[in-house]
Amino acid sequence: RSVSTLDISQRAVVSFIQELPFGRQRRLGSQWPRWLDLAIGQWQVNGILSLATGLPLALTAPNTSGAFSSVQRPNVIGDASLPGDRPKADKIREWFNTRAFAQPAAFTFGNGPRTLPNVRAPGERNFDFSLFKGFKFGEERRLEFRAEFFNLTNTPNFAVPGQGFGSSAFGVISSQVNDPRQV
Repeated sequence: RSVSTLDISQRAVVSFIQELPFGRQRRLGSQWPRWLDLAIGQWQVNGILSLATGLPLALTAPNTSGAFSSVQRPNVIGDASLPGDRPKADKIREWFNTRAFAQPAAFTFGNGPRTLPNVRAPGERNFDFSLFKGFKFGEERRLEFRAEFFNLTNTPNFAVPGQGFGSSAFGVISSQVNDPRQV
């Protein structure tokens, strides 16, 4: 038994829609002239905040067991976890303790678990935001100005680190899985 490689143990998505209280027929600015109401009245904001833990890591090693598979699990010889308060550059270079693993001896299987119990891939943090205002023209027509900001805080979400023991990318995060801020 082990944790599934697709397990996201904690995930929260919070969204909101809020009409701002400025402008005619609103709490603030109900007596504004029409030109001021057109400029800064009756705006609405929306947001979506997504937070999630990372996926479990399933490490592999070159198969020297003679079994009919191209990979096997490495031997665990130490604790794979590293302190979380390290600088981001250090985390990218070594997401987990790569010295905690060894290649199994020839014709033996590795003792590593299917997924690491105490280390996961980086999680997700994202905040999307929009600001918009509608302009009415007559009874049935409406024009909308909309400004949308995807990844408003420009927070990078990193990919899963290299999971193949013996590879130069083992434990290294080499890419980002989200886009930078888009407006």
